[in-house]
Amino acid sequence: MRRRILVAIIGVTVMATTVLTVPLAVITAHRRSDDAYRELERAAERTAALLSIAPGRNGEEIEFPKVPSDLHIAVYGPDGNRLAGVGPDRADAVTKKAKRIAVRSIDGAERVLADPFLVNEQRIAIVRVAEPVSETTNRTRHAVLLLVLFDLVAIGIAAAVGSFVAARLARPVRRLRDDAVRLGDGDFAVEARRSGITEIDETSSALSDTAGRLEAMLARERSFSADASHQLRTPLAALRLSVETELMDPRPDTERVLDEALTQIDRLEETITTLLAVARDRPPPRARLDVEHLVSEIHLRWDGRFEEAGRTLRCRRNGTVDVHVSVAVLDQILDVLIANGLEHGSGTVTVGLRDAAHGGLVVEVTDPGTIDRDPSALFIRRDPGATGHGVGLSLARSLAEAEGGRLVVATTSPTSFRLVLPDATAPGA
Repeated sequence: MRRRILVAIIGVTVMATTVLTVPLAVITAHRRSDDAYRELERAAERTAALLSIAPGRNGEEIEFPKVPSDLHIAVYGPDGNRLAGVGPDRADAVTKKAKRIAVRSIDGAERVLADPFLVNEQRIAIVRVAEPVSETTNRTRHAVLLLVLFDLVAIGIAAAVGSFVAARLARPVRRLRDDAVRLGDGDFAVEARRSGITEIDETSSALSDTAGRLEAMLARERSFSADASHQLRTPLAALRLSVETELMDPRPDTERVLDEALTQIDRLEETITTLLAVARDRPPPRARLDVEHLVSEIHLRWDGRFEEAGRTLRCRRNGTVDVHVSVAVLDQILDVLIANGLEHGSGTVTVGLRDAAHGGLVVEVTDPGTIDRDPSALFIRRDPGATGHGVGLSLARSLAEAEGGRLVVATTSPTSFRLVLPDATAPGA
């Protein structure tokens, strides 16, 4: 990249200087030629001013003005013979053409100007002034060389500036490349970098945002794996219990056994679907809560395990409960709270359902046990002080918050967890 930028800048500079230098060189050459002829004209005029009415006649000596040594002045008579000065013995073609007006042209290696000397409209003499063409060529070459020198200086400056600009552009682009490689290797700690170049800064910011989204998505996927493994334990345990019970004491109606197994399999599928939807920020559908069906399903899933533990599960409804919530999410949260009461509580676990004062659903899961640690620590994921996996309550709170609700410890003695879910039909829910 640096090389391409440098070559591009130098190339543009060379093209620009060439476009400017060639016309300037042509103009300079024409100007030097015009200056040379004007110098010849002035020398011819000064010579003519010194001529008499009959130059060179009767032995008259012709005077010449002082001119640079590279100028050659000669005076010719009307017959073409040289009367005085430095030049050909006979008038050359350019001098012969000077009848009434001055004539100028190149004659071999000389630049020649011939100016007729007129008296009463009669050509008395011809003044010929010449100089080597090489003199003008040298002056032109010198001017062109100066232009080329300036061009080389401009190209050198362009190379220096191009090198600086290329390095300044290459550094942030190289950092972007390194960040992209790190992101591809799974390192999401990519921060937006400021370079002062708007487009590159926007790209860096977009890459940083992408890294953040990928990290969050990966965290959700990992969380889903842990949550799914935790939540699948309950329906798997129920399925295992059903199969083992059937093996120990087979019933004659095999269809009923298969229906129970299919129910547990459906529960497994529903658990995976719900957790995956929440992990991907796709809220499960909300519907009107059928409290009777919910209570029936709770007892169906948990009564067997409570009986094995010699304990009791009780569900009660206070008043009329008429709300719209995500039943799948509510089921998952209740399973976590009931399992927590079964594993860490004591006595009867009570699940109470009622309407919230300002709309919504309030669920309280209570047992006679006591919480002897900081209640807020119970919801820390992978809490080192947890006696279990340290996932369940954290997952339950995350599910509640994903639905716009909240899950808190209502009391520590007796132990009571309170879940509040908003009514999905309420404005802003």
